[in-house]
Amino acid sequence: MPELPITSRDNLITFCFYEGEDRSTVKLVRYLCWTSGSVHGDDTLYVGVIEGSTRPSEHSLEQINQALAQVPAERVFPPLPFPWYHTRTRVTVADDWDEEPSSDLYLKRPWMNQFLPDARPGNHQVAVWFAHEVKQLERLALSPPHPNLLRYHGCRVRNGRVTGILLDRVPGQDLCAHLNSGGTIDREPFFATLASAIDHLHNIVGLVHNDINPSNVMVGPDGAPTFIDLGAAFPEGEEMVLNVPFECWGDDPLDMDPETYYVGLEHGLPVSRRSRDIAALNHLRTWIDNPVVETTGRRRRGELAHHFIEFGNRRMEEAAARRVAMENETAKEFEVAI
Repeated sequence: MPELPITSRDNLITFCFYEGEDRSTVKLVRYLCWTSGSVHGDDTLYVGVIEGSTRPSEHSLEQINQALAQVPAERVFPPLPFPWYHTRTRVTVADDWDEEPSSDLYLKRPWMNQFLPDARPGNHQVAVWFAHEVKQLERLALSPPHPNLLRYHGCRVRNGRVTGILLDRVPGQDLCAHLNSGGTIDREPFFATLASAIDHLHNIVGLVHNDINPSNVMVGPDGAPTFIDLGAAFPEGEEMVLNVPFECWGDDPLDMDPETYYVGLEHGLPVSRRSRDIAALNHLRTWIDNPVVETTGRRRRGELAHHFIEFGNRRMEEAAARRVAMENETAKEFEVAI
């Protein structure tokens, strides 16, 4: 077994999961660690879970190293060509990108918050979804750019597998963090820009975002918003599933910190709809007037997104109740008529 790479906490990505209504009790801590090889070497992921009520600050590096296990590449990184599509997917290889940190570029890895090391060995869902995101970004790259949509520069490929997606580094903070740190927005221009970006995505690119929430809207230093994350994007009318494997869900799907996914399935059918993006924008417009921002201290963006989803779900439930009431009223009128 190769030597584990953890020599300092700087190498770690940490997710802390809580339980209880006040979310003050630690349920488990999940650690991730990426190691990058040379241009001709491997990228490697280590994942570990420490259960119990102890917090990350109480875990020693020795404990973390003991918990970490290497994840097989085939479970994380999709092979080229992608085997899950009937037609060959065009993939731009960013082979001229070096390893040096860049203020302009960001390397997105597969989203591993919900990855379980002991999940079924044959489960390649993380790799499938990473390939799906590449497919949608390639479609975006073939269309004229929009200044308020993320920019894609290709994929990092190691040993025949896609190990990362190269994107413009969007300056600023996501909308949750921006509001939580006391930032403000110029409401009408802000939402006009968001609407313009979504209209471009719908009508020029031919995709529905399907995951509009405060964590997927970046606010730049000039106050302008930029949509990020096409992991849940599909063309209009295509069947879709959540970009988190179902077996990775906990008892409460909203425990998926620091991201919370707004899918808002219409009538229970997982179908990509433009109307979902429009509804999410409307929820966002209303939510932003009362975003449940804590003024006495920082609140995790996942919690803010959590409140946004709860708000959206309440609105959907209210709309469904109104629809049922209207249907019942119509049925009564029909009975009277006959």
